[in-house]
Amino acid sequence: MTGNVLATRYELLEQIAEGLLFSLYRARDLARGRVVTVKVVRAPYHKNAALLEALEQVVRARQQIRHPNLPELYELVRDEETVFLVEEFIRALDLATRIRRTAPFTVPIAVEIMIGIVEGLVAVHQAGLVHGDVRPANVLVGSEWHVWLNGVGMRAVYRAEPLLLTAHEARSVGYTAPELFRGGAPSTASDLYACGVLFYEMLTGALPFIGDTPVLTAEAHLNEPIPSARQRNPAVPRTVEGIIAKCLQKEPSQRYESALKLLNDLKAVRDALRFGKPLGWSPIDLPPSENPLTVSGDLFARPATTPPPVSKPSPRLKDDAEEDDIPRWLRTLLRVMFALVVVAIVVGVAGWLALQSAPQDRPVPPVVGKELHEVNRLLTEMGFEPEVRQEGYSEQYPPGVVYSVSPPEGRVIPKGSKVYLWVSRGSRFAVVPDVNNKPESQARAELERAGLSVMDTNEERTSTSVPLGFVIATVPPAGARIDRSQSVKLIVSIGQGETPPPSAPTPPPANQATQREFVVKVDLRDQPDRQVRIEVEDANGRRVVLDERKAGGSLYEIPITAQGSPVRIRIYVDDQLVQEMSQ
Repeated sequence: MTGNVLATRYELLEQIAEGLLFSLYRARDLARGRVVTVKVVRAPYHKNAALLEALEQVVRARQQIRHPNLPELYELVRDEETVFLVEEFIRALDLATRIRRTAPFTVPIAVEIMIGIVEGLVAVHQAGLVHGDVRPANVLVGSEWHVWLNGVGMRAVYRAEPLLLTAHEARSVGYTAPELFRGGAPSTASDLYACGVLFYEMLTGALPFIGDTPVLTAEAHLNEPIPSARQRNPAVPRTVEGIIAKCLQKEPSQRYESALKLLNDLKAVRDALRFGKPLGWSPIDLPPSENPLTVSGDLFARPATTPPPVSKPSPRLKDDAEEDDIPRWLRTLLRVMFALVVVAIVVGVAGWLALQSAPQDRPVPPVVGKELHEVNRLLTEMGFEPEVRQEGYSEQYPPGVVYSVSPPEGRVIPKGSKVYLWVSRGSRFAVVPDVNNKPESQARAELERAGLSVMDTNEERTSTSVPLGFVIATVPPAGARIDRSQSVKLIVSIGQGETPPPSAPTPPPANQATQREFVVKVDLRDQPDRQVRIEVEDANGRRVVLDERKAGGSLYEIPITAQGSPVRIRIYVDDQLVQEMSQ
C-alpha cells in the first residue's frame, strides 16, 4: 500500500511493521503537513463488526487522555474498504528491540525507562482504564530514554475475535499475571505485574518465568517462586530487587496498591542513584543474601586454615646452574612477554582474515529530496544496487525526486544490497490551464502537457463570438485545482448555427412553462466533507437550489425541479465546477 493516499489525505510513505491486527505505516498528513503513524486494520478483521465496534470504544476512551508518555491518537477513519487509526508519529525503537540488542541494562537506565512506563500507566489508570497489554513491543524508547506507552486497551479489541485473541495471548504469555490464567479480567494489579516482568527482563536480559510452550510458561507464572534479580545480576541493588518482587507477587492484593505508589518508589531509587545514597531498604521482606566470599583488602578473604607445610627445595641438576645468573622474576617476565607477543600475532592475523572475508557493511546514505539520477550515481558508487520500487504522487517533492527509501537512511547493510526507491511524480493535483479561444487540438496538447487527461468526446455549443472548432470553455474551468485522475471536458464551438427566423414566437411566460424533474447525484463515498452548490438555469432564470456542506462517505441523490427547456444544471464542489448538464 506504500504510495497510496487514504481518505484523500494520508499519503503512505513507508511500512514500519506488521502486527496481528494492524499494518503500520509512516504517512504524511496532506491536509496539515505533518508526518503521522497510520495503523491499517488487516483483512479480514476490517469487516468484523464486533471487533470494529470494540475498537471504536477504545478509541473514544483513549482520545480523552493526553500525556507526554502516551502517543496522541488523532482519529479512527472507517469506510467500506479500509479502516485505520491515525496517531502521532514517534521516531523511536521499541523496548523489545533494545532488550534484544543491549540487555542487561545498567540500573540507572532501567529505572529511567520504568519511570516513563509507570508515568504513562498512572495517566491510564486515573482515567479509569486498564492497559491490559504491557510488554516490550508496546513500549517505545526514544532519545534521552524518553518513553511512550502504546497499545492501551487493545486487549478488549482482541477479545472480539477468538482466533486473534489466542494468537495475542501466545505472544504476551511471558508478561501475563497469574490471575488472568485463572480467568480473571485485566486490572491495574495485572498491569503492575507486567511492570515487574519488564523491570526484571531489562536488568537480567531474561524473563523471570519461562516454559517450552505457552502452557508451561503459564504454569511457571502460577507455581514457580519469584526468582532473584540479584542472583542473575549482582549489580542490582536490594531496593530494586524488592520493587521487582513486590510487583511479581502471585496474589494481586500483595502487589503495589497503585501505579502511583510504584512510581514513588522508582523515583526514590533514581534520586538515590543520582546523589549516592544507600539502597539497602526494600518495600517487601527479602531473604538474606548469601555472599560466599567477602572482600578484604585487595583480595577475596579465605577462611582461616592451617598454613600449608613448607616444602624442602629439591636438588637441582648441574645443567641448571647457569640459570642462577638470571633472577627468577626476570625469567617469568620474559616468558609472559613472549606469550603475549605470540597471542597478539595470532589475534592480528585472525582479525585481518576476518576483515578480508567479512562483508563490507555500510550505511544507506541520505537520498530523500535528491533527484533520481543523482541518487542512482551515489548508491552505485557506494556499492549498492538502486531499484525504483514505485512512482507516486507527492505534495512535498517535485517530479523525479526521491521521496522515500528502504532500508531507511542510516541503516547499515552489506555491500551489494538492493536499495528500493520511491520517486515523486509531482503533486496529485494540477491547475487547469486556460485554453479558451484556442483550437481544439492545441487545447488538448496543452492540457496533456499539464499532466491532465482529456475526454475523447466534447460538448458542442453554438457561439457568436468563438469560431468553429475553437474551445469555448473547459469543465472544470480554467484555474481550478483538480486531482490528476479527473478528466477535463472541452466545450467546443460549432459556430453561430442557424439564424432564427425574424418572426420567432415569443417563449411562454415562466408560470406557463412545462415543469421538469431531475435527480442529481453527488458521489462523496471516497471523499471527506465537502461544500456542495447546485445552480439551475431554466425558463425562470439562473438560481442556486442547494448550497450546503455534505458529509463525506456517502452518495447523495438530490431532486431538482426546473421549468421549460433548455435546462442547464451546474454542480460545484468546494467552489469548483465538477459537472455541467444541459437538457
